[in-house]
Amino acid sequence: MRWIREHKLISVLVIVLLILSVIFGVSVLKGGGGNGATGVVNKGVSVISGGFSSVTKAVKDNVSGIFSYKKLQAEVERLEDENQQLRKELAEVGLDREDLEQLESLSQILNYEYTEKKFDLVSADISSLDGSNWTNVFTINRGTESGIKAGDAVVNGMGLVGRVQETGKGWSKVVSLIDEDCDISFKLVRDRKQLGIVSGSAGGGISGYMMDADSTVSEGDIIVTSGLGIYPEGITIGNVKTVVYNSNTLLKEITVEPAVNFKELEKVAVIK
Repeated sequence: MRWIREHKLISVLVIVLLILSVIFGVSVLKGGGGNGATGVVNKGVSVISGGFSSVTKAVKDNVSGIFSYKKLQAEVERLEDENQQLRKELAEVGLDREDLEQLESLSQILNYEYTEKKFDLVSADISSLDGSNWTNVFTINRGTESGIKAGDAVVNGMGLVGRVQETGKGWSKVVSLIDEDCDISFKLVRDRKQLGIVSGSAGGGISGYMMDADSTVSEGDIIVTSGLGIYPEGITIGNVKTVVYNSNTLLKEITVEPAVNFKELEKVAVIK
C-alpha cells in the first residue's frame, strides 16, 4: 500500500490497463467488433494515449528546460571568469583613471624630441615622505620590479619632478628638483641655443644662471631640460621669475617658479 501511495500515477495507469484488458477480453469472447465494449476500449486507449502524450511532452519540456538552464548557467560562469580576468589584468597594470589622465597630460609638457624617443613610463603613487621638508625627498610605490633604476627622471603632468636616488623591490626614493643637491642643465624654449644651470634652494624654489653673459633671458621665459646629463631633453622645469646681472660673476642670475606644485603632489611617472 505504501508503494501505491508513493507511485499514484503508475498505480492508476496499471489499474486502468487491467480494466481495459478485462473489457477487451469480454468483447472478444462475445465476438463484438463494433459493440459498446469495443468503443469503451477504444476510448480508453485514446485517453491513455493522450495521457502518455501529455506526460511525454511534459517530460520533454522539463528536460529541454533543464538543458537551457544549464547552458545559461555555463554562459554566466564564463562571463564571470572573463570579468575576473579583466579585473586582474587591470590590477596588474596598476593604472586607474587618474593615472591615465596624468600620463596623457605628459604630452603637453614634453616636446617632440622626447616623444620621438618613446621612453617607457611607469606610473606611481607617493607612499611616504622623507625628512623634515617632505617636498625635497619622498618615496614612491614602484621599484626594481617595474624596471626603475637610480638616475631615472621623475615627472608628472605639469613638468619635471626630480630623479630616482635609490630603488628596491616595491619602492624608490625620489629627490625633487627643488632639493639643494639637484643641478639641472636647461635651455630656453624660445631660443634653444641659450643654456643655463639651475638647482634647488633652501626656500623650496629654484635658482641658477645663464652660461652666456649676453643671454637675452627675461621674466616669463619657459625653461626645459637641455638633454645634457641624466634628464631627457624637453621636459618643462618652470618659468623665469627674476633676472639679475651679477657683476662679480659677469653672469645673469635667475630665479624660477617650478611648473610642478610640490605641495599637492600625489602621483608621478618615472621615465625609464
